[in-house]
Amino acid sequence: MKFITDYPVRSDLGGEWIKPETIISVIQHLELMGIHGLGITDHPAPSQKWLENGGHEAFDPFAMLSFAAAITKKTELFSHLIVLPYRNPLLTLSGMTSVDVLSGGRTTFVFGAGYLRSEYSALGVDFEDRNALFDDAIAVIKMAGGNRAVTHKGPTYDALDQIVKPGFVQLPHPPLWLGGNSNLTMRRIAAWGQGWSVMMGSPTLSKTARTKNIESVADLKEALANLQVLVEANGRSMDEITIQASTPALHPSTNASVEQKINALGELASIGVSWVGADLWSDSISESKDRYQDFSENIAPHAQ
Repeated sequence: MKFITDYPVRSDLGGEWIKPETIISVIQHLELMGIHGLGITDHPAPSQKWLENGGHEAFDPFAMLSFAAAITKKTELFSHLIVLPYRNPLLTLSGMTSVDVLSGGRTTFVFGAGYLRSEYSALGVDFEDRNALFDDAIAVIKMAGGNRAVTHKGPTYDALDQIVKPGFVQLPHPPLWLGGNSNLTMRRIAAWGQGWSVMMGSPTLSKTARTKNIESVADLKEALANLQVLVEANGRSMDEITIQASTPALHPSTNASVEQKINALGELASIGVSWVGADLWSDSISESKDRYQDFSENIAPHAQ
């Protein structure tokens, strides 16, 4: 079992969390503590209302992933996740190849269609076209697999023998995962996805994110059984798909015991989860570091 955490981008608290020296110190501490993956989110222009009601700040994902690549040696770097319809597919491809090269091939790209209508509007993208734009972008990324030139007429662009150089280190391309729980996401995973980043949480969270609710291990087990049917119908095996999920037992607010945390990880492992979100952050940088040290010493070694 491997563990991933998303870096907490926040400009409050005097801006300590977004100072370069803090970012370097925290991310290198995570690597030292054996946290396998670092996730970077994507919200270039969210609404003030969303930020004030549970939303979060975000660096440009390609800039932050490149920064993280330069200060780590083995941490696996995740776009967690990139909203594909926000950008021209070739611009996305350029960002992907840059990060893959600069990290020495340590990248995994998690994609989603997004859910913030106002952010779509602010970026000049039609929210109702998001799924068609998503599929078009995936087509371009696959066409460029193996670092080939792309000839493709998209909805708003025309690529004629265009090539992105330098190309991917991981061939034909880095692992492509999907985030979210919708029926359409499940069909995409079954057809071509190499991983599923499950959105686990309350019904309120699922409603906000416009996705199906998965709140418990039982919910996830049922969803995985349904996914297996779709995967096999596409002539594929679940062994081809990496599953990443989370458990409330690891969240500091639950005050779960060490035994409860280990048992919760065991439950996830038993249904095929191999990556687990471990977001142990507090307002304090030093306390956050202590939490990850405690996790690496007392919890992670017992994960199967």
